[in-house]
Amino acid sequence: MREIKESKLDYELTIRADDLKGKRVLAKNGKEIGKISEIRLDPGTFSFTGIKVNRGLLELDAFIGKEYIDSVSADGAILNITPVTDYEGLKVFDSDGKPVGKVREIRREGNTNNISAIVVDRGILKNDVVLSKSDVKSVGESIILNVPIEENLVKVGGVKI
Repeated sequence: MREIKESKLDYELTIRADDLKGKRVLAKNGKEIGKISEIRLDPGTFSFTGIKVNRGLLELDAFIGKEYIDSVSADGAILNITPVTDYEGLKVFDSDGKPVGKVREIRREGNTNNISAIVVDRGILKNDVVLSKSDVKSVGESIILNVPIEENLVKVGGVKI
């Protein structure tokens, strides 16, 4: 094959987009979130815009913009974030260490990875709690709040009712 280029990047060091299909996508925390199903390019500039991720039979596919991608290799992609949708099902503890419940729903700001609210299922016969992102102290294997949650409290978007 003859090479015609203006770039200084060696052709042999590039990755074929077709070779990435079906490769793993890992979140920042190391969890596999799916497989690459498409590579997306801006038709005006020919620049890479992101990847479409097949999340499996029970999950909706997701588009991950290039600003959320840390690296791409022949083995797949590694993100610089953990998608907030992966927080569903995590246990939630208040600032006193008391269990609050499990995350039932994550509400996002549009299609971004920014949380607008977290809905916590407190169990049978208890009202759900809707928390704002300012109520969250940390996220890891569980979510730790920076506020105590009273037993009979209904909290909606950071406002006590």
